[in-house]
Amino acid sequence: MRSTTKYILLVALIAVTGMWSCKKWDEHNAVKQQSLNETLLDQINKNASLSKFSEYLTKTGLDKVLSSSKNYTVFAPVNEALAALPAAVTNDTAKLKAVLQNMIASQQFFTSNATDSIRVAMLNGKRVFFYNKKFDDANITQADIFVRNGVLHIIDKAISPLPNVWDYVVSSKDVYAQNAYIASLNFLLQDPSKAELDSINPITGDSVYKPNTGMVVVNTFKTKVSDIANEDSLFTYIILANSGFNSEVDRTKPFFKSSVASVATNNASFFVVKDLAISGLYTPSNLPAALLSKFNVHVPISPSKIIESHKVSNGIVYVLSDAACDLSEKIPALKVEGENPGSIANADNKYTTKIFFRDRMNTLTGVPFKDIYLNLGSSGANYYVDYFTNGLFTAKYKVYWVAFNDKTISGQGDDPYGTDSTLQQILQVGDYARPFAPSLDVQVAVKPRNYNEVYLGEYTNTSYDFVISKPVATVSDTLAIKRIRLKAPATAATGVPLNLTLDYLKFVPSF
Repeated sequence: MRSTTKYILLVALIAVTGMWSCKKWDEHNAVKQQSLNETLLDQINKNASLSKFSEYLTKTGLDKVLSSSKNYTVFAPVNEALAALPAAVTNDTAKLKAVLQNMIASQQFFTSNATDSIRVAMLNGKRVFFYNKKFDDANITQADIFVRNGVLHIIDKAISPLPNVWDYVVSSKDVYAQNAYIASLNFLLQDPSKAELDSINPITGDSVYKPNTGMVVVNTFKTKVSDIANEDSLFTYIILANSGFNSEVDRTKPFFKSSVASVATNNASFFVVKDLAISGLYTPSNLPAALLSKFNVHVPISPSKIIESHKVSNGIVYVLSDAACDLSEKIPALKVEGENPGSIANADNKYTTKIFFRDRMNTLTGVPFKDIYLNLGSSGANYYVDYFTNGLFTAKYKVYWVAFNDKTISGQGDDPYGTDSTLQQILQVGDYARPFAPSLDVQVAVKPRNYNEVYLGEYTNTSYDFVISKPVATVSDTLAIKRIRLKAPATAATGVPLNLTLDYLKFVPSF
């Protein structure tokens, strides 16, 4: 009897609980259904705390956007937050629209998406951080209101669009010499996709475009260093105060000596600024002692030298009194790989044969390497391999090579090649121009199976007449190109071939 009574009570309890749960679920569904029947604009219009936001949407025409069928996420500031906007914005429809677009995204974003910091793409092309119930530095006071055409979040602060790094550079070019220099690096180039086709070159098959059509302005800081206008990336941009910038330019000038003073100044300036746009966002709380640039230069960041900092839409800008980088990183050693020749020839115009581009293994270190080997034998007199570079600045360099001299199977089923003898090779370095008149001309013995660097001598470059910041090279820019020649001697000892071999050349500047 007691068991039966307990059973009846249990069934009754379950029934009551079920009825209560069903009622709550029906209420939940009713709310959901009601929201899903409404648009974002409907939700905004019926919320008294968003009446000013609603008014501004109508004023800017964005009300029509938020009542459409496309999905959006709206971060809507309450009336008190919008009251903080300056009259210069609220009275200017274009500026007001840009502010509102900075709080509307064209996709759905829920707070569950923001478990890690993400940057939401807004209608104005900017990206804004969304994380931990925060939209930039605004608090989300009411989240995830899901409606027919998107998601509504209510925030306690209006988030106005910020300039990006490039905007900041341009707007402050009259204040900072560094930014004035970067802003000056604008050049006109012909864009083939926009130019008018004139003809087809009958010999090369290349398209020939009408002059002065499809001309576009490019800034070579953005093309050769970083596109700091890119809203999809984050940057830490360092501005040196004018005295600090001028000091760094003066410190760098000796490596770019030129007969034209403006060329030296331009090149030194470019070598200073190229390391001051760092990929990634480094806020004051996570700022290391030095930032590593795209070109592997450490830029020292001492908190005591930070004059001011500015938040921008794609990162942060620091103004520093100075930041003296290590010149050995600014002006690095130059490595010329043997397997990448510019040309191979003979002083007597003989045809060059038996050239091997090899994949080798250093048996001492286990590190693989590539090199070039010319198996020329007794007929190799005066053969040479030329390399070309504009990476030698006006400095004194110590010159080394690794030249691997061996006798081996070619791997192509033919006879062994190479030699067990000590080879003789000549290294010459001089200007690109012909006739070639090298200022370094040394003959060095190449012992068999030596994997080590061998010191060859010193080379001093006295001029650098190429403007690095130019978008494309011209014929006159060959003045900065140096010719590096690996050459076989005119004669050799009996039984010793006139072969050539090179893993790499290294030019190490002396400071």
